Amino acid sequence: MTKLVRNLVGVFLLSAASLTVVHSQSLAPKKVNQVVQRTNADPVSEEFSFLIKDFKIDHQGETNTLNISITYRYVVNIANSDYPDFRWLAKDVETLLGNYPNKTDYWEIVNKQITSLLMKKYPTLASVTCEITVDPSHQVPYARTSRVTRNRRK
Repeated sequence: MTKLVRNLVGVFLLSAASLTVVHSQSLAPKKVNQVVQRTNADPVSEEFSFLIKDFKIDHQGETNTLNISITYRYVVNIANSDYPDFRWLAKDVETLLGNYPNKTDYWEIVNKQITSLLMKKYPTLASVTCEITVDPSHQVPYARTSRVTRNRRK
């Protein structure tokens, strides 16, 4: 009988030792006090874009309708207080076009003037791309697009 009891106790201990232990976990996530610090090894690239739709301009001898898409990338590690309000950029583009001095310039030249203005006026922009789409007109029955990108020198 002792041998049988010893064998049963041995089997019981072996079984108990091989059981997986499960601990209950709370359903609420644990709060971890961890601060992620950015370094030069992991810079963030941020872009923003907006569209000026159906902008009317008297240019090249007739009224043209433009759709102007502006996309810009910020400098790395821009301070929260340095983000420009995109409405300022839109207003600057509209003002430039409304007072554009040479009514015969090709759209590519106009576009270069827009990107130049924005890069000069907003130093927190690392690059700016302007795409101007001109709707077909009486004189030119084709839609056409000019895209210009400027990058700030480092």
